[in-house]
Amino acid sequence: MKIINFGVNNFRWINWWIENNSINFDWSNTLFIFWQNNAGKSSFLRAYEYFYNNTIPVVDDFYLKNPDNKIEFVFEFELDVDDLTIIEARDPSKMVNFRTKYLSAENKVVLRKVWAKEGTKFKDDNFTFNWTTSVVDNIWYWWFWLHNVFQSCLPKPIFISALPTKKETEDIINSILEEKAKSVLENSELQEYQELTWKLASLQEKMYDSLVISSYKEEVNVHFCKAFSDIKIELTEKDQVKYTTKSFWKNFEIEFQSINWWEINSNIPTNWDKIWHWAIRTAIFNLFLMKDIVEWFERKETRKDYLVLFEEPELFLHPKILRIIRKLVYEVSWDSYPYQILCASHSPQMIDISKPKTSLIRMVKNEQTKLFQINESILEHDFEKTKDEIKDEMNEILRFNPFICESFYADEVILVEWPTEELIIRWYLNINDDSIDKDVFVVNCWTVTNIPFYQKIFSKFNIKYHVICDTDNASSSWVDTFWNTIYSSWIQKSIYEQFYTDKNSSSEKAWKLLLHHTTFEPAHRVESVPERLRMPSGYLDSDWKPFNANRYWKEVLSLNLNDSEIDRVPIIYNIKQIIN
Repeated sequence: MKIINFGVNNFRWINWWIENNSINFDWSNTLFIFWQNNAGKSSFLRAYEYFYNNTIPVVDDFYLKNPDNKIEFVFEFELDVDDLTIIEARDPSKMVNFRTKYLSAENKVVLRKVWAKEGTKFKDDNFTFNWTTSVVDNIWYWWFWLHNVFQSCLPKPIFISALPTKKETEDIINSILEEKAKSVLENSELQEYQELTWKLASLQEKMYDSLVISSYKEEVNVHFCKAFSDIKIELTEKDQVKYTTKSFWKNFEIEFQSINWWEINSNIPTNWDKIWHWAIRTAIFNLFLMKDIVEWFERKETRKDYLVLFEEPELFLHPKILRIIRKLVYEVSWDSYPYQILCASHSPQMIDISKPKTSLIRMVKNEQTKLFQINESILEHDFEKTKDEIKDEMNEILRFNPFICESFYADEVILVEWPTEELIIRWYLNINDDSIDKDVFVVNCWTVTNIPFYQKIFSKFNIKYHVICDTDNASSSWVDTFWNTIYSSWIQKSIYEQFYTDKNSSSEKAWKLLLHHTTFEPAHRVESVPERLRMPSGYLDSDWKPFNANRYWKEVLSLNLNDSEIDRVPIIYNIKQIIN
């Protein structure tokens, strides 16, 4: 079974309608939610765990700790042949009704769960979407009513927390191995266990198959050693005593071994307390991702048996190690692996939009939460360039320029065409940082022809942007309803049209369109600028325009910021228009 869509409302930090807080997994195997701290990113990760385990919420799970804010989960799943076989085996008589009403032509089902307070307890109401009537019926699992039947088909959650303890990690590792052990016992040796308790030791060896555990460790270390070539993961039994029926299951602990050319060096301390935290988290990621080997899952193309919920995968990672982990994240979510991955991250360095089936989700949290998602289909549909060209440009934004990476976390963005404007704006913002009540970021697009691309990207993520660029003598006419000059030629025409589209659709996207006539230098040497504030005409063109702009700031503007006529300088006037 594969998740297609996942919506959450009023769960912990998440609120403001299910439509605003839905993640589209369709055509995406790797998804990154990013925004600032305490926005609710991890709440999405925990929400799926709650749904999968059918957990009864407590007061703290309701938005603002208020049970009147009903928790709502909405899921759309795509079933495959194996899922339908499992469901039909439980009750064949209900399959006709199920296929007629609740299974779409594409084998999709939509489920809705609502938690509310009833008396002193919390009760859930459950619904299934009826494809024939296009409404939700107040029934759960299309008359089966049993969560465990459907749960056996759901992708199993694998939660990797930002700061895992040793006990948390070992509990999960032991649950993975114990789950496999129980399944072997229940399927073939339950009678033997009940009648022949004296065989416990031998049964243990059968259940905890050394070959299975060995292959598990081997696969984990193949990936782990790509990041840490001098460390090896080892799983050892914590107890060696004979077992009774009360303590039948073996207990394993995680150890780290220092290696050199695969020879173990026992002189270097590598226990949990001595090892680096980023190595621990990388080990956990690899241990969990090889879970299907222990469970003997058959890996099938496009089938997804697990949903990895990864909290801040970049935490404590050196840039080199971060790149390796990023590569592993995308590798294990390929169609040939049984994983979908949902990451809550602060780092655009983790994002690689060039990989297939990848989505970026910007989470905005004011009084409400709202998601803005971009994926392959959006890129291909809304941009005139090819998908590969767009992906290359997205990579440049997200990875190659660390300054631009930060822009996705800003309140507002100023798009400029060249370092000339960037230098002066940054100087001004730095000096006045304490008096500016919002986070404004400057993005240097490096040429005016790149500005429309950046406009579209920031618009998709609903980040308010401003544009400061040159007119370059482009043809212009009257003003529009927002008092912006209408440009009808060259790249300025595209910039204006995109700006007008965004401004007209939402005041939260485009805000100020400000142009220098014809370029920066002539605009700051016109007679309307007082002579003492003008850009000196003696600057040499051969000195490079950004160099001259830096001189202009240091020798003229920075010394006259309190001048009564400073607002007659176009760049200063434009900056104040934006920040005020």
